[in-house]
Parts: sequence; structure tokens; C-alpha cells
Amino acid sequence: MRRLSISTLMLLAIVFASVTVFAQRAWYRGNVRENIRQLETDTDRFKGSLDRALDHSPLDGTRAEDEINEYVKNFEAATDKLKDRSEDREYSPGLAREVLTRGRVINGFMRSHRLQNEAKVDWSRVRSDLNRLANGYNIRWSW
Repeated sequence: MRRLSISTLMLLAIVFASVTVFAQRAWYRGNVRENIRQLETDTDRFKGSLDRALDHSPLDGTRAEDEINEYVKNFEAATDKLKDRSEDREYSPGLAREVLTRGRVINGFMRSHRLQNEAKVDWSRVRSDLNRLANGYNIRWSW
């Protein structure tokens, strides 16, 4: 019986130590920094393809073109800010929500306008990155 108690106590100590170590990183899942780097790369690609697509669309030279370009620029800046603060437990979940919210607006634009396929494909990659970002920060998210 005594042998069982010592074994049980040792097992509990190991479990407690494991939970403590896990709790230090439990506020995000997966490789969030890598996800953010991929998001940044894909956002840069999307920004270029969107600009080209807008130049060949009825929106060329309109206020709507200027507005979406400015919005994508701000989305990119929010992504950069998240990258810089990705390990900051206090700020990064809020920054991730900001990036996701900005992404939702861009998604609405992409759904309501017919643009060249390259921009659509590049946006699809960014959307996938945003889904991984939401999952990594354990944020409930829907488009």
C-alpha cells in the first residue's frame, strides 16, 4: 500500500510539473510566430495582386480603389505590429483580433467585387493564414 502511495505521489508531481510548464504557453497553440510570418508573406503577395487586379477593373481610379488600398495597407501594418508583439501575452491576442477584424472587411470586399483570379487565389491564402491565426490564439472566428 505504501508503495502505491509513493508511486501515486510521484505521478501527481510529474503531472503537476507538466501542467505548470504547459500553462506558461497555453495562451496560444501551435507555432504562432511561423503562422504570422506566413501571413505577412501572403499579405505582401496579395497586396500586389490586388493592386494589379484593381488597375484592370472598373474600380481603377475610383475612390473605392483608394479606400481598399488604404485598408489593405492598414491590415498589413496591423499584421506587422502583431509580428512584433506576438509573444506578448497581454497585447498579442487583442492585436490578433484586430488583424482578423480587418481581414473580415477585406473578405467582404473580395466577395462583392469580381477581380482577376490571381488576387482571389492570393486572398484565399491570406484567409487560410487568418484561420490558422485564430486557431493559434484560440479565438472563436467565422467569416
